[in-house]
Amino acid sequence: SSKTDTGSSLFGTVISAYTDKNINGYKFDKVENFPLTIGSNESLNVIKVYYVKDLFDYTIEYYYDNIKDNTKTESGSALFGSLISAYTDKNIDGYKFDKTEYFPLTIGSNESLNVIKVYYVKDIFDYTVEYYYDNVLDNTKTETGSALFGSVISSYTDKNIDGFKFDKTEKFPLTIGSNESLNVIKVYYVKDSFDYTVEYYYDNIIDN
Repeated sequence: SSKTDTGSSLFGTVISAYTDKNINGYKFDKVENFPLTIGSNESLNVIKVYYVKDLFDYTIEYYYDNIKDNTKTESGSALFGSLISAYTDKNIDGYKFDKTEYFPLTIGSNESLNVIKVYYVKDIFDYTVEYYYDNVLDNTKTETGSALFGSVISSYTDKNIDGFKFDKTEKFPLTIGSNESLNVIKVYYVKDSFDYTVEYYYDNIIDN
């Protein structure tokens, strides 16, 4: 009602213009009783101008460690003022949800601002270092730790024991994956060889 215009004109006059009063986020829809020929029944001397909410595009962007993956970007359209309160979860192996920006999103007329941003970051996973002596696991020496997905574990504690020597490792260096049961470094030791001597004595004198 605050936008209603009134005027007076002679009987039979044709009103062929009106002020466009479109507002942000709307578009022209239709007009009724236009052009208007002025009659004696003033209740019928009414031009009605209709506007409806316009459609605007919006975008959902996905970031992994703050790097946007353009292949995962989604786009859509919605009426001005609509609330976008859902998006597709596009988490990937080894990552976890971090945060969103501009969510939920109320659709505005500036499409460059109609952007939801979804962030994922690398998750932390456990790993294990196991120690074997003649192929027998010594659980008392097992070590555990945690590291970010994709990290490389390139060192471990040497736990050789008296009489043994290093043999080999398995899965070393280890690249941390999302399956913690596979994040296992195995270190193998085997019994070492040592020299010995048999000496012969005659009347307590060694015979070299």
